[in-house]
Amino acid sequence: MRRLALVLSLAASLTAPAMATQKDPALEGLFDRLKTVTDPLQAKLLIQAIWETWTASGDSSLDALMARGLGQMQGRDLDGAVATFTMLIEKAPDFAEAWNKRATAHWMRGDHEASVADIQRTVALEPRHFGAWSGLGMIFEEREQYEQAARAFEECLKHNPHAEGLRAHIEDLKRKAARQKT
Repeated sequence: MRRLALVLSLAASLTAPAMATQKDPALEGLFDRLKTVTDPLQAKLLIQAIWETWTASGDSSLDALMARGLGQMQGRDLDGAVATFTMLIEKAPDFAEAWNKRATAHWMRGDHEASVADIQRTVALEPRHFGAWSGLGMIFEEREQYEQAARAFEECLKHNPHAEGLRAHIEDLKRKAARQKT
């Protein structure tokens, strides 16, 4: 019965694009369930529903820009992706996922400073954005800023307790941070 309720609520959240993005009230329930669900398949479905909600704006012209930028990233046209996501941000500056996708494109280009700036804007708009927190952790780890990386990954885990292997990775980062201090 609980599984049926979960499937129905997920279906409802996926078919209601009129109020998507981080402002969608359905996200609250998705995050609440993500914190309590124990079945890995249900967790995966919830995570997918959260990502789909974040990515869909509910506006066809904005969604077309999002799709174009994603296609450019997949095709490794990173400059084009940054330009497309910049256009999307100019049209919808409160669309957290546009900032997150541009952060990802910047990171793929090796521009960590720009990526961090966009991640900071992402989490200002959507503090539960576990993808952005994870990206920030990766950047800090690449810079060997292990304490900051651990904190970013802890924030990711706070909102997505199903991030595989992250708890052990955080402990490893804390050990590395402690060694840096000695």
